[in-house]
Amino acid sequence: MSDYGGDRKRLRIYLACERSGKYRLYKKLKDDSKDFLRQTGTKKCECPFDLRAFKLKTNDEWTLNVVCGLHNHPATEHLQGYSYVGRLSDNEKSLLVDMSKSLVISKEILITLKQRDALNMSTMKTVYNVRHRCRVLQKAGKSQMQQLLGELAKHKYIERH
Repeated sequence: MSDYGGDRKRLRIYLACERSGKYRLYKKLKDDSKDFLRQTGTKKCECPFDLRAFKLKTNDEWTLNVVCGLHNHPATEHLQGYSYVGRLSDNEKSLLVDMSKSLVISKEILITLKQRDALNMSTMKTVYNVRHRCRVLQKAGKSQMQQLLGELAKHKYIERH
């Protein structure tokens, strides 16, 4: 988490373990309802690890305060599913987009990405997210019907509406 400081405050950055915080047992289904749904999956274990960095007012130097430098859990052995290690490079994204345009199914795209890079930790969700972002950029705020009519005109189909 970071704070740009504003007019009176100093610029600061807070670094904490992703497993810090408390486990939520339940969440409400609707705002008015008294029904609750049990949350079953979590990484939270109230890890106390916490670092705080502040920019000094006099120059461009920073000071780092270690509030707690210890974790209360072992290091993760398998990084599958973590957002940082599952990111795709620009080359991988362009390959994914090209394969999607060629109507290759998501499963085959993921297999191809993993064959090209043995250390790739991407999941199907990553593939779906990149494909969705590509479609949103391609549509550029048009409705499905506007998109269809635009594609028909672009490829010189006869259209009548």
